[in-house]
Amino acid sequence: MATGKLPLRTKLLFSTGDLSTSIPLAILMFFQLYFLTDVAGLRPDYAGWAVGLSRIWDAINDPLFGQFSDRLRTRWGRRRVLLLFGAVPLGVTFMMMWFVPPFGQLGLAVYYALTFILFDTFFTMVHVGYNALTPELTLDYDERSTLNGYRMVFSISGTLGAIVLATVLSWYILQPRVLYALIGVGLGFVAMIPPYIVFAVTRERPAEEQPAPLPLGQALRATLGNHPFRLVMGLYLLSWTTASILAAVLVYYANYYLRVPEQANYFVLAAQGMAILFIPVTVWLARRLDKRRAFILGSATWIVVLLAISALPASAVGWAYLLAALNGFGIAVAYVVPWAMVPDIVEVDQAQTGQRREGSYYAFASFFQKLATGMVIWAMGQALALSGYITPSASAPLPVQPPQAVAAIRMFAGPVPALLLLLAIACAWRYPVSRESHQLLVGELAEHEA
Repeated sequence: MATGKLPLRTKLLFSTGDLSTSIPLAILMFFQLYFLTDVAGLRPDYAGWAVGLSRIWDAINDPLFGQFSDRLRTRWGRRRVLLLFGAVPLGVTFMMMWFVPPFGQLGLAVYYALTFILFDTFFTMVHVGYNALTPELTLDYDERSTLNGYRMVFSISGTLGAIVLATVLSWYILQPRVLYALIGVGLGFVAMIPPYIVFAVTRERPAEEQPAPLPLGQALRATLGNHPFRLVMGLYLLSWTTASILAAVLVYYANYYLRVPEQANYFVLAAQGMAILFIPVTVWLARRLDKRRAFILGSATWIVVLLAISALPASAVGWAYLLAALNGFGIAVAYVVPWAMVPDIVEVDQAQTGQRREGSYYAFASFFQKLATGMVIWAMGQALALSGYITPSASAPLPVQPPQAVAAIRMFAGPVPALLLLLAIACAWRYPVSRESHQLLVGELAEHEA
């Protein structure tokens, strides 16, 4: 474990691991609800329930894998073994979600709920294993911000690459079901590769050097009782929910409010492309101001942009592109800062329990990330159904939506995520771990080990 700067090669190769989770998660965020309603032909409320019900298993498997990984003792380590055996099933189950079997409404809802549960199991396995390796690479407060900056460049690049692939394929493949099946198969294969790269370039402490794990009940109480961690998860859940809302609503916003369906993916690309450019700015702010203040500044700026998007007239397509691009700053902050805070929490917990329990903390972070995506899809599905949303058909591939449905889309584009960000700022305001307090804590832990 390093106390200073990491080699560039280590940062780059380790950061490829984010592609295995960011690519599938990006397609889910941007297209899952749209695929279920407009391609598979599910009613919006059925689509919302298909995703929402699978979150029951999600609520169990994240803490389960976190505790499991903290207790693992194998010749491959506690975390790397999850990458070794989770990569291929992750890709295969992702592929399964983008086929349309010949079932009725209820059968399709059950199929997509079950395939999502399978995918979510292996996603958690890989996600927890990969992220739990992060705090073991370096103890330095600022170097963790830099490492997560590199990681998020790969993460957002994976998102962009997935969206670009989907866009380019849509130019040539005019049958939506064939299009999404090819996207699922192609990106499923891509998602299998990065875990093996991370497995090859990382090492862990030998199993015999690991202390005996805490009893399960005590470990859960210690994790959930960690006050700084609860605040980080609050701001992370709220900011990631905002990013998930923006990802899901942009397609509907372009299709049914701006009425430029052929440009829908370009708004997504503008937001995600600018997010990559804003990552160095975010890392610089985290070093200059500290992580808490950088998060507050980025979230406050994001609120202004979101409210402006919601207030735009339908004819202002050019302004919509500008505001979509300005969303990049908020997205970069939501990606980089919370993930840079979680490793610091591991040392807070180590001071309290005498254990390094990265798996438990990253498992709950994974849970909140996926919970945010699931909540958004469920809530949007129910809101669209209540507002009278018209599901496209062969005779009306782009129906004129009733005013209530358009109003619901605009609410999810601005006021709803703005409120969530205000709550996230409140969590960040109370976050107690600063650069100085963390450095003091690391020094005390080093003295104790010596």
